[in-house]
Amino acid sequence: MTEDDRGGALEIAEPATSLLFPGDGEGADSLVAALSRLRSALDRERAEAPALAAELLALAPGRREERLRRDGRFQTWGLCELLLTQSLDPAVDAAAADALAGLALAGADRLDPSRHAAPVVEDLKARAWAAAGEARRRQGDLAGAEEAVRAAASRLGNGTGDLLVEARLLEFEAAVRRDQGRGGEAAALLKLAAARYRESGETQLLERVLAARAEVLRHAVK
Repeated sequence: MTEDDRGGALEIAEPATSLLFPGDGEGADSLVAALSRLRSALDRERAEAPALAAELLALAPGRREERLRRDGRFQTWGLCELLLTQSLDPAVDAAAADALAGLALAGADRLDPSRHAAPVVEDLKARAWAAAGEARRRQGDLAGAEEAVRAAASRLGNGTGDLLVEARLLEFEAAVRRDQGRGGEAAALLKLAAARYRESGETQLLERVLAARAEVLRHAVK
């Protein structure tokens, strides 16, 4: 991965076929068929997502979540993915980013459980909470960011155990702790994130986290 910003580190990962289609484990043929269905469904959803997002975001802010929850057209992985990606765009102001993450979370609540296994959706919700929390942190709302830390951790505990998801959330929590003036805790969290990236073979992300940790430690000794 080549994300350069903290938000980018929370980018959506493509869900595992075995988790999206938990019943398809009866041999190579069924795995290939499941993978083909997954790719086809994701490609279709991703192609449809920009138009759906534009339609949803054209509504008054107070009507968007209600529309998403009652209209099945908006309840797709592709749209959740796009909304979360938009929320992590550093060019988007923090309040809008928080709202976009909230819509991604609402969409995740409505994903079809017959197509998306619960642990995969929990990972998605953890990332959405982290994105919302990052937006709140950017606004100086550390109480709201702390709430998001707890919610993301709760979702992570029921997720797939993906090391990259865990590392990304550790980075987010470290940013919150740093802003709370708890540099020692932030450094410890970044050390854990570095270990996850090292184990995953993510060299660029490892280097970024190590640099962030060194910066935190430099400020701590001043």
